[in-house]
Amino acid sequence: MLMKCKRIIFLVLVLIIGLFLAACSKNNDYSPKLMNREGIQPYKLSKREKYLLRSFGMEKNSQILTFKAPKEAISMDINVYKLGDDYKWETIGGVGVSIGKERIPIDQLIGTFTMQLRENYAMDFNVNLAGTSSFKTDEIILDTEIMMSMKKFLQDYQMIELDKEIPVTLMVYTGDTSMRVFILQDYFEPSKFEGMDLVQVVTLTFRAE
Repeated sequence: MLMKCKRIIFLVLVLIIGLFLAACSKNNDYSPKLMNREGIQPYKLSKREKYLLRSFGMEKNSQILTFKAPKEAISMDINVYKLGDDYKWETIGGVGVSIGKERIPIDQLIGTFTMQLRENYAMDFNVNLAGTSSFKTDEIILDTEIMMSMKKFLQDYQMIELDKEIPVTLMVYTGDTSMRVFILQDYFEPSKFEGMDLVQVVTLTFRAE
């Protein structure tokens, strides 16, 4: 019941942000609270929004990003990976969102991306552009008892380069009692996760096609 309430509150927060974005779009006035330059960065939560997340224990398991893609971009790919035993990334979920070459109903990829980590290593995602697209990943059952975990979220502004993956979330789990510190950019060197029992990464890619 508590998990259901948490998810409802998270979706309400996403809706609030979506309505704010829609209002900005209609007025053709993109508030600095979202993005006033091309790139991607954490969404700046109000005190009330932070209080909602904290009250339901979701603050450390949720991420809200705001993005403004280069004008050439018409699509956005969200990919979720799990590290395989051969230290290669395996796709376990994802979705593509596009405004099309006609650029209808909006002429630029400007919006928000939200995710919530759930039990058993599953995730919920929402992408808000002109409307909201949602998807989730399946649960993962591990044979090992997890003793330590680490979560890394995108914390700072980052430029968007077309066709280049941007790691925005990293989750590392181990049955050991010690773990080195990892960073988002370790995604590009998966061998660094040697010895970990579960590694998951979420990336965003903006494309001109």
